[in-house]
Amino acid sequence: MKTLISAADVRKAKSENRLYLIAPVKDFIITPEARDVAKVEGIEFVDEAPAAPQPQITPPVAAPVLTAEIQVQPIQPAVVPTSSIAKDIQAEVESKLANVNGEKSELIQSLVAKALADFNMQAPDSPRQINDDGIVLVRGNAVQLGAFDGAPGKNIGLTDVIGAQENSNMGVGYMGWENAFFPWTLCYDEVNVVLEGEFHVKTAAGTTIGKPGDVIFIPKGSSVEFGTPTHVRYVYITYPVEWA
Repeated sequence: MKTLISAADVRKAKSENRLYLIAPVKDFIITPEARDVAKVEGIEFVDEAPAAPQPQITPPVAAPVLTAEIQVQPIQPAVVPTSSIAKDIQAEVESKLANVNGEKSELIQSLVAKALADFNMQAPDSPRQINDDGIVLVRGNAVQLGAFDGAPGKNIGLTDVIGAQENSNMGVGYMGWENAFFPWTLCYDEVNVVLEGEFHVKTAAGTTIGKPGDVIFIPKGSSVEFGTPTHVRYVYITYPVEWA
């Protein structure tokens, strides 16, 4: 569950003479007002605590040698240490392998770094407005659908936008696909609001067809076949929130 950071949290940090708040995107939601107050108060939001500045050490000056030419070795650039997570992963991987030499260790380190970089390159959150009262506005025309793994082999997209992280007891999201059907049994109540195209819900009693502006309610325990012969995009609301 994500933690909400409000303007009050920023003001408290200012009163404690703090210069930053640790608030990684995957764990925290920062309200627009909190960002505005932070900008005024000079407080930054960071993913992790900044490293302590390293003291600069001036190398001693060697005395001139007249009898021989001094060979000066170039100073190698300092290696930036990997994060503790990367080190832990690398140590775990190397513990499972035999005969890990220096070359293999460097390769593992680079692969771990790349994997973590790819993992952190998440799609941006759907543009939303969150105020200090907990009211959330999601701008639907900016929502990008992610892959839905509940129907393998079909090009079906799904993105949750409201859930437990907003302290909601309902789940809300967007779903859409082209010319596909798949079976599903609901262990929750669901309401669907059709935005585009044609939405079919098949049961033993027949087929319900929703078009833009229509609302379809499906009670808990229903065994249905969702689908469309053309295209569909809709908003779903589930109760309780944990629908999957």
